[in-house]
Amino acid sequence: MKSLRSVLEEATEIVVPSAQEKRRLDALALELLRRTREAAKGQRRVRDVVLGGSFAKGTWLPKDVDIDIFVRMRPETSEREFERLGLAIGERATAGYPRGKKYAQHPYTEATVDGVKVNVVPCYDVEPGKWKSAADRSPYHLGLVEKMSEGQKLQVRLLKRFMKGVGVYGAEIESQGFSGYAAEVLVLRNGGFGGVLDFFADFKPPSPEEFFHLSDPVDENRDLARAISPEKVGRLILASRAFLNEPSLSYFRGYKRKKRPGMKSVVVALVFTHDVLSEDTLWGELKRTLSHVQAHLEAKGFKIARSLAASDAKRSSALLFLPEVDTLPSVEVRTGPSVDRRAETTEFLSRNQSRARLVWVGEDARVRFIQSRRFTSLVKLLEDVTRDVGQVGASKAMAVGIARSGRIATGSRLTSLASSHDWLRQGVDELVSDTIGTSVA
Repeated sequence: MKSLRSVLEEATEIVVPSAQEKRRLDALALELLRRTREAAKGQRRVRDVVLGGSFAKGTWLPKDVDIDIFVRMRPETSEREFERLGLAIGERATAGYPRGKKYAQHPYTEATVDGVKVNVVPCYDVEPGKWKSAADRSPYHLGLVEKMSEGQKLQVRLLKRFMKGVGVYGAEIESQGFSGYAAEVLVLRNGGFGGVLDFFADFKPPSPEEFFHLSDPVDENRDLARAISPEKVGRLILASRAFLNEPSLSYFRGYKRKKRPGMKSVVVALVFTHDVLSEDTLWGELKRTLSHVQAHLEAKGFKIARSLAASDAKRSSALLFLPEVDTLPSVEVRTGPSVDRRAETTEFLSRNQSRARLVWVGEDARVRFIQSRRFTSLVKLLEDVTRDVGQVGASKAMAVGIARSGRIATGSRLTSLASSHDWLRQGVDELVSDTIGTSVA
């Protein structure tokens, strides 16, 4: 087994950009900054245009970098003008390159320039604590991280690469993982890559009401952990323990988790098409719809062990379920109030009298009855959901898509669909793969 030091020495070669790549990106960033400043020239509402994000901070990873440019506007600028002007400047600055509109709290321009993703983002030029948009803190984040030593920035790069390797990196709503800034703050708080892994290996929730908390040094009232799912924190905890127990470069290259192909036959998928939505809107609606559909299934007696949403981020998506059982008995028991509660007992019996096949009082003096179960098959229940998806509280866009095109796929049919659609295959593989580190006590 390799030592921790030797693995980190090898990992350093992976996470530090070459001088050639750095020169190329430096030149590209300066040119984009010039173009954006030129696009903003003469706009009295714009105070400054600055580089931001991991590239400006010096914590970016080789062949995996975005260039972020922030257009800082006067705080008195109206929200409508803020959005209009921000997009107009972004479009002019990236003219001639493939680009589109992206959404966070406010829309911004995303373009691809010479193979590099470029984001031109509007923000307000405000004092700390007087935030008007989510992007207003970004220039202050830059100022915080710029003060870090080169050694500390290397530790951030190691942590980011490790997080990517074990599948917990990415602040997008699809991922709900750790942002680059969260990684930077964790290094600042814990002294380095090793300190961060030690922290998670011995992790204890701060309180019974809160699993994980990470305050923003620039705004102590902001909890960076709010956007991170407990599942991603849990994965990092297991990965930290596994790596410290047996260090390996594979964690930085992309750790392959153990797949359980035998479980694929159990997966039930609701596959459908829908209108094109922005990524944030799509994943927000998919996750919300998944939650509502699962709650509906479980209310009908089908306990779901694991579930997730999959999508091509365009027009096709699926809700994937790994049920504990896919068939239930033909009858089910319903339990009512204790017989000493006269009004409630009378109302319960009256409401259920027509469908009760047997009524009795249990040893706990509560009224019970047996009724026929409407759906004994999970597939049939999901087919009913596609006919009347409004009953489960699905989001409007997803409800329209499911009602129009929803179909249920299991077994060989799902295997066939997944073989011709990478996004669906990846979703099924994710559902039936172990979380990293489960082999370590």
